[in-house]
Amino acid sequence: MNSRDQILAKLKTNKPKLIDLPLIETSIFRDEGLDIIKEFIKKVEVVGGNVLEVTSNQDVINKIESTFTNQEVCYSHIKGTQGFNTISLETIQNPHDLENLDVLILESTLGVAENGSVWLSDQEIPVRVLPFITKHLAVVISKKDLVEYMHEAYSRLSGFNYGVFLAGPSKTADIEQSLVIGAQGALSITIFLKQ
Repeated sequence: MNSRDQILAKLKTNKPKLIDLPLIETSIFRDEGLDIIKEFIKKVEVVGGNVLEVTSNQDVINKIESTFTNQEVCYSHIKGTQGFNTISLETIQNPHDLENLDVLILESTLGVAENGSVWLSDQEIPVRVLPFITKHLAVVISKKDLVEYMHEAYSRLSGFNYGVFLAGPSKTADIEQSLVIGAQGALSITIFLKQ
């Protein structure tokens, strides 16, 4: 057994006991008359993302192609848009082979107005690294799938092995105290809101 396997075996035997998440009574959040769609758009833009309203998946493709011209490596995981794809994930042997991915389009089933985030789970992400390795990320979400607060969002989560809330493009300011966009992930995120 090599040192890596020894470390992983020790971690497995010393795993803390799982505890239930705390129950938070969501009724304590009073209805503030918030316009969820306007608030979601505002928060996405505050964290550096863009929001466009669309009526169909083809509308998404048209807007992507007019916004991100001359992109060579593209992949869409939304229905009816396979003609947009320039790669096949079935041929990818190693996630590092995706390092040149220019544009990725995914679909989300949950967005949060409180912070402008969208939920992506293993059901929406065919390869875990995709939303983090692409240069430009586009996420399609229906307006009816927006909630006001994270507490509401958490109460809707179930049946996933892996998931992440994403808000805005990747950014950091700890490199010489300068804001760097795309440091550990996508350079841009565009949210497409569908009716």
